[in-house]
Amino acid sequence: MIHKLLKNITLVMLITLMLAGVSSPSMAATNGSNIHNQNNELTNQEKTSQKLNQETNHLLKNNLPLNLQAKSALAIDAKTGQILYDKNSKQSLPTASMSKLLSIYVTLKAIKNHQINWDTKVKITPALHALSVNPEYANVELRENHTYTIEQLYKAAIYSENAGAMAMGYGVAGSTQKFALAMRKAAKDLGINDAQIYTACGLTNGEVGSLGFSNVDANAENKLSARDMAVISMNILKLYPHILKDTAANTTKFENNTMLNWNWMIRGRSEALPDIKVDGLKTGTSDTAGACFTGTAVKDNHRVITVVMGVHHAGQYDPSRFVQTQKLLKYVYAKYRYVSLNAHQPVSEMTEGRNEGTLDVPNGKQTKVSLGFSDHQDIWLSNVQQFQLSQITPLKSVEYDGGLNAPITAGDVVANAKVIGLNYINNENNLKLTALNDDDKANIFVRMWRSILSWL
Repeated sequence: MIHKLLKNITLVMLITLMLAGVSSPSMAATNGSNIHNQNNELTNQEKTSQKLNQETNHLLKNNLPLNLQAKSALAIDAKTGQILYDKNSKQSLPTASMSKLLSIYVTLKAIKNHQINWDTKVKITPALHALSVNPEYANVELRENHTYTIEQLYKAAIYSENAGAMAMGYGVAGSTQKFALAMRKAAKDLGINDAQIYTACGLTNGEVGSLGFSNVDANAENKLSARDMAVISMNILKLYPHILKDTAANTTKFENNTMLNWNWMIRGRSEALPDIKVDGLKTGTSDTAGACFTGTAVKDNHRVITVVMGVHHAGQYDPSRFVQTQKLLKYVYAKYRYVSLNAHQPVSEMTEGRNEGTLDVPNGKQTKVSLGFSDHQDIWLSNVQQFQLSQITPLKSVEYDGGLNAPITAGDVVANAKVIGLNYINNENNLKLTALNDDDKANIFVRMWRSILSWL
């Protein structure tokens, strides 16, 4: 009882200081300077931002790599999955509380498929209650036999409440073990074939007690790669973009409790960047995982997803994972420019003649057809990179003798191409190209004459 009272008092003090903009020396020792005087915070953030800009410019000017202090890291475009930075992104590592993103994804899919809804009630079992009052883990108390809505538990999961995430899974699947199996299936459906999933919250199988698997080692823990976390986050944003309203909030209410967001990079927090808006998604911390963070940020309306895993940290109030994310965001937005490919824009125009932008039509009247982009697409190019296509190949349905089969109608999608130097997490570096002009089939005499000439 005393522990719970002290915990609530400390949380209230933290929130009060944050909102009021008052600095306290005693609290600074406790929270690692996470809450600053608002009058000084902007100045501190500007200084940090300027220093990061200088470091980034030095790397780019001297063509030096960004060496993040993390076991793995990744940055991608949030819509297309284009890879902008990669360090060991395929390495499977403990995810700790970042696992909750997969739990949230499974829950959102269940809502979309009308298996449950936001108002679905979940009755708290003795085991869920026991986990919720365990002082070793991030939790808010779930009252035994009391019912909570899926929406309440979803918000608790976002704010890293372990029992809340387990209860959410229990409400979705009927048991915490069945929910873990559903998480595994969802991962496979997203193309993640090597996921190790045991709990909805990211605690080890043994730490959740009877809510885990009885036939699995107690030390078994969730493991995913940085690339896996990015794929999950991409799909969450597509499925439910409203999540950013929840992940960008500093606090949220759970019954009479106020929960504080562990993401210190959102606006109003100590590690926020003044020029790049971070508004999600989820942290994770454990002895085996180190400090981890899957984030998303937007600048000039261009959104990226970042992941850092296995960052060394001195304790729960060490900002190291956010420092590494700051460096990653600064690097990505400085290194690349955003380029739009417009529908029906000629390939030759976009490549400034580096690609001819045509395909042969051996049996056509004109023998060549000009190519353009079939639809609008946005890509990132480094500041020293020129746009150029490779492997322009006709679609099998219209291929003839190494080229295109006439007749061709302007607007028809006739070929695929790859952009040189671009990589995607789903390996879909693929542009569809359309014919920009009609080309009727040549008459039989013309085709015969061409055939004769080809033998001479």
